[in-house]
Amino acid sequence: MRHSPLTEFALLARAPDEALDLERLSSCIARIGTPALDAAALGGTLDRLAEQVADDVHPGSPPDELVAALARTIGGRLGFRGTPDVFNGPEGSFLDKVVERRTGLPILLAVVWILLGKRLGVPIVGIGYPGHFLVGLELPGARLYVDPFAGGEPREAVDLLARLPPGAGRNLLDPSPTRAILTRVLTNLKHLWVGAGAHEAALGAVDRLLLLGGEVPGELRDRGLLALRLARTTEGRRDLERYLAIAADAPDRADVERILGRGTGR
Repeated sequence: MRHSPLTEFALLARAPDEALDLERLSSCIARIGTPALDAAALGGTLDRLAEQVADDVHPGSPPDELVAALARTIGGRLGFRGTPDVFNGPEGSFLDKVVERRTGLPILLAVVWILLGKRLGVPIVGIGYPGHFLVGLELPGARLYVDPFAGGEPREAVDLLARLPPGAGRNLLDPSPTRAILTRVLTNLKHLWVGAGAHEAALGAVDRLLLLGGEVPGELRDRGLLALRLARTTEGRRDLERYLAIAADAPDRADVERILGRGTGR
């Protein structure tokens, strides 16, 4: 029996951090848009894409040559790169649509690079650079940075560090764990849907964020508020009550209490 998209996500999200399956969980997120999505078929498509360029990518090549080969193949021949319109809708965050259209948000293009790299024998990791997700090639004695949104153009660590806000740590160039990558994808979707007034879809994103991260206070609050907007009063009040219980010093505590009918606005 096939599980619902949310149930499947919940089952996979239970895995310990080191065992989280980026491909399957990314496919689960894509099922928000296409509930009937066949993850195995999507995996087969990625297999075929990797096969198309395997002869031109040699994992043992010198680092600069390997980066150039990946740019020529993934960003060039396969055509994965960013376009301005990907920020206008959720398709840029859905793995199946990104693979089909060969464009998506920087973080989803990074996911494609990671998944193709695994098939090609090239160790590629996600880099949660602020505002623009990148990938890193984990090579002997070096980590090289690449921008999938720009078709695979290399980025120098010194330049990336220079663009960070004062006081930001070098750890922002460290690999992002799978849980952090998925959290960022879902947060992007949540903000997109909240901005569009798509409360049901936004609620689905928050449900998944809580499955990934546990009782994150801000997500509990947001789920409660979204539930109230959808007239799910019992669910909304439960989440807001729990938010107040675990976030004693919340700056918006008085506002939430008023919503619950406890404060002076009762």
